Amino acid sequence: MNIHIADKAGFCFGVKRALDIVQDVLKDGQGPVCTLGPLIHNPRVVGELGAQGVQVIDDPDAMESGIMVIRSHGATRDEVERATLKGLKVVDATCPCLKQAQKRAHELCSEGYYVVLLGERNHAEVRSILGSVDGTIHVIESVEEARELPCSKKVALLSQTTQRFEDFQEVACALLPKTREFLIVNTICNATVKRQNAAEALAKKVDVMLVIGGHNSANTARLFEICRSTGTPVYQIESADEIRPEWFVAASEIGITAGASTPQEQIEEVVCRMKEIEEQGKTRESEQEVVPEEVASKSGDSMAGYDLAV
Repeated sequence: MNIHIADKAGFCFGVKRALDIVQDVLKDGQGPVCTLGPLIHNPRVVGELGAQGVQVIDDPDAMESGIMVIRSHGATRDEVERATLKGLKVVDATCPCLKQAQKRAHELCSEGYYVVLLGERNHAEVRSILGSVDGTIHVIESVEEARELPCSKKVALLSQTTQRFEDFQEVACALLPKTREFLIVNTICNATVKRQNAAEALAKKVDVMLVIGGHNSANTARLFEICRSTGTPVYQIESADEIRPEWFVAASEIGITAGASTPQEQIEEVVCRMKEIEEQGKTRESEQEVVPEEVASKSGDSMAGYDLAV
């Protein structure tokens, strides 16, 4: 069994930056620390932060005092303002790529564009973008929804940072006939594009693909969809414990990629588990080779004294 790990698998810059910021805040020891929503979409990492005393809150009003860290997926202006008025110290760990998307969304709304955002309506990142503007942003989740939008003189298109570039292109083509002035702002993270391309390329070369990441992670789900589109069997897991040996029957080439919120340790654990499965398979094969000889020997002894001629 050959195991291949895709390029760019695991932590992205924005996630690592957010984790580093929280660790710095903890070292300062200036009071209780909380994050507004889970810092990143990885239950294991969030649990480890919890063990260090970092609380997860859903609303600034849930924290009486201390430090509130804005997670990598951002926050709305209202949430930040309420935290400040409550006397909380606010530390911003929003991904820089998302900060740029928030800034551009605000500018485009101010300039009178009919702003369209390709993304998941209920995702924290999308909510943070919507909450950063003075105006209306029209969120769509597919090219079909893009085709249903009304015509407008000035249209601007942005994207959730983890969307698939090909989907963004399709939406742009669908919106073009609906306007005389069309501004496309590519707010998809470059690291996301590289990770997706590497995962797709690897999935085309292997027998089975594993995608490691939180089941609540949008970018991990997108990696799963991209790998599945190649026709290669693919499984999404959060940890090595979820792996099933039967997935790899007759498979010799195994590909692994991981979402932007997946630490290197989790990838290494999956690789170790795959090696264990390979060794167990070799042991079973060895045992099966011995059994027929033993059976044949016993069969020969049991038939002694009998005439087998027909």
